[in-house]
Amino acid sequence: MVSLHGHAAGNGGYSQGDTYGRGWSSPTRRAAGLFDAEACYADSIFRTAMGDLEGAVAALNRALTFAPGYAPAIFSLGTVEYQRGDRSAGRRRFRSLLSCPADTPDLCDIIDDAGDFLIRRRAYADGLELFRAAALRFPQVAVFHQGVGCCAGHEGLHEEAIAASRRALELEPTNARFVSDLAWSLLRAGQLSDAQEALSRAVAMDPGDELAKENLRFCGKLARVPANSATPNPALQPTSRAPRRAKSRNWSRAARG
Repeated sequence: MVSLHGHAAGNGGYSQGDTYGRGWSSPTRRAAGLFDAEACYADSIFRTAMGDLEGAVAALNRALTFAPGYAPAIFSLGTVEYQRGDRSAGRRRFRSLLSCPADTPDLCDIIDDAGDFLIRRRAYADGLELFRAAALRFPQVAVFHQGVGCCAGHEGLHEEAIAASRRALELEPTNARFVSDLAWSLLRAGQLSDAQEALSRAVAMDPGDELAKENLRFCGKLARVPANSATPNPALQPTSRAPRRAKSRNWSRAARG
């Protein structure tokens, strides 16, 4: 079943001074377009709640005729295209978010929502492409580096995953979840001792993080496996952490299994 509206713009999320639709002739016309786009977006939410998915998609497309850069509609249509199997259209739609003006309300959150959507679908290659581009445009946003770390790790690009996880932690050094993410990246790369050290630090920073404790115990089990074991125990796998909501900067994305 196709679902919509993973991101909601509070009160529309847009003020009359926001800039969309390059080439619009006046602020008045721009404001009118945004008002109409928000109305269409609200209509799409109502239609989704009523089970009218085709009507909801039509409303989202109407929103973009009024305001081509209306980010919530771009995101929602991208999710629809992925769910309908049109990966190339979904990728283009999500990537177009990166062309929105930097002062677009909630832009980084919406891009992060798009990345979380891809991770939930285990579309790690597409997520990596999106997060790499987002991290280049917004290098001070830690969650974009976190997203790179997650997707790169799942794609087997362990050096990139570790570097991205370290960069996220540099930006938010007190974020215990980012420490745990780094440990996950190190563990995926086979760097057991460094992973153990990072997990011990994560537990010290947040004693309530049961997942970090569980993965620390996992490291202890893994350390007891003979180094020359030809057949690793398939039950020995680090525990996954589901992607956190984009609004919560204290929830980890990395170890999505």
